[in-house]
Amino acid sequence: MELTLVRHGQSTANRDGILQGRTDAPLSELGRRQAQHLGSWFKTRGMGWHAVYCSPLRRARDTALLISEHAGAVTPDEDPDLEEVHAGEMQGKPSAELRRDHPEFYQRGIESMGDYSDFGGESYADLQLRVERMIAKLHARHRSAEQRVLLVSHGGFLFQLAKALISVPVPRVLMLRFGNCSVTHVRCRERRGTYIGEIEWHLPIDLIGGEPSGGSAALLY
Repeated sequence: MELTLVRHGQSTANRDGILQGRTDAPLSELGRRQAQHLGSWFKTRGMGWHAVYCSPLRRARDTALLISEHAGAVTPDEDPDLEEVHAGEMQGKPSAELRRDHPEFYQRGIESMGDYSDFGGESYADLQLRVERMIAKLHARHRSAEQRVLLVSHGGFLFQLAKALISVPVPRVLMLRFGNCSVTHVRCRERRGTYIGEIEWHLPIDLIGGEPSGGSAALLY
């Protein structure tokens, strides 16, 4: 199975420096251009997929629809397991407000990444279960080497998914930056009795000729 992982284009919340989580912000005009450019880039390289899955949150759903339209791909299917990490009371707030009201969040160690349970959000353990469930569905539907699948999701979730696809055991910390409309190509196959993936390439939007989001907002989910 070949997986193409795409983070959504810039949203209005990304642009405004707001931590999104499950907040359903739309794409900005730049985000729409990023998605359109990426779809055209896929088309010029003859990339196609047997299936396209996306998060139902509209920044990811609309990115997937624009990519499919410009790449000539199949219509995306929404899957709630591709939604962003739920950030509880942190989500929907700008960075300056979060730093003022929740300084403890920024004082936590790097091993706490992906865990919002202290703030009423998703725990790291629950997030890993969701990742495992998504991988199991993909393996059941598309395990053969010829199958090509596009996933359009979010930075926080794709980070956890990539870790689980390529590492045994899955590390708590691994740094891999998913900017807006970044593209990651993962080939999954059996290695010494274990079905595992390897990242063949990982590209930000600017390296394929698109407009980068820039600024610190690109780092926020």
